Amino acid sequence: MLPMRAALAGTTGNAMLMGLAEVSTPLGWVLLPGLLGVSARPRTAALVSAWAGVLVALSVVVPVIPGHRSDPQALLASAASLAAVPVLAWARRRTRTATVARAAAPPDVAVFTVPAGPRSAALAICGTAGEIGAAVPVRGGGLRVLLGTVTGAALDTPAARRAIEQAFHRAAAGPRRTVPHLVDALEKVVRDLAPAGHLRATILDVDRAGSVRAVRCGSPDLVVAAEGRAEPAGVPEGPAIGSTDPGGHAAPGTVIGRRIAVVGTGFTDAHGERWLRVLDQVAAGDDPARTAQLLTRGVRGGPRTGPALVIDGGTTVAGMTGGARGPAA
Repeated sequence: MLPMRAALAGTTGNAMLMGLAEVSTPLGWVLLPGLLGVSARPRTAALVSAWAGVLVALSVVVPVIPGHRSDPQALLASAASLAAVPVLAWARRRTRTATVARAAAPPDVAVFTVPAGPRSAALAICGTAGEIGAAVPVRGGGLRVLLGTVTGAALDTPAARRAIEQAFHRAAAGPRRTVPHLVDALEKVVRDLAPAGHLRATILDVDRAGSVRAVRCGSPDLVVAAEGRAEPAGVPEGPAIGSTDPGGHAAPGTVIGRRIAVVGTGFTDAHGERWLRVLDQVAAGDDPARTAQLLTRGVRGGPRTGPALVIDGGTTVAGMTGGARGPAA
């Protein structure tokens, strides 16, 4: 989605250019603001339309240089076009997010379900300290997911975590983005926010056929359901994002598994050496949403720990290392 500042700056620049070029047609004054608004969130689109309307009115009321035509038909055409922009932006956003649904869950955890190619996925988020979780549906039926935990006082703030998730949303929205590209985008935002902090994360890319590419950056292993038990998927662990020089993310591999689960480092810290045994419920559960919710349960009635992701269906996971380190023990 286009940022608000860029949309407003483009709208202002277009009005100045139209005035200097002595363009008075409604098309010249409305086309670019309309394109910018449709490419933004509905709220931003409404603000862009309102600001474009103000600039049109100013060019008519204060004709220091030639501006928008002042005849009623021209003004009506521009007003109708600008009013339609937020509606189109809302319709576009609704189309892209219609597949994401909120599942029933206790008030202290949010569970979202979303198709992942022929698979189904469920993401559980608890809002615990340092928690990062984002899922971005990809045009054509794919899905990209980020699960992680930030370390460092400058990163462990609501604003910083939101900035990381928004950066992932922007990077993951392109249909041809690769897993290394997503890692590089997060590397940049983490270093810009806090050079001393880092993000321990797992990033997954599910294509329309159900194949999953993944990278582990200082995070726990992915697990797969096998013979009624949860077993490590065997994806090697790389360094945390922001903790080393970028550029070492490549090396594809393959793992077999019908059901896949990913948890954050908070889960392994809470459960200690028993964390893999606790994940056996991944194999036993029938519903991905219910299983993801169960994975967030605290130890002995303690606070929940998230995020947690469960992907069901399919047969393969293609792994990607996150750097030069070997597999986790």
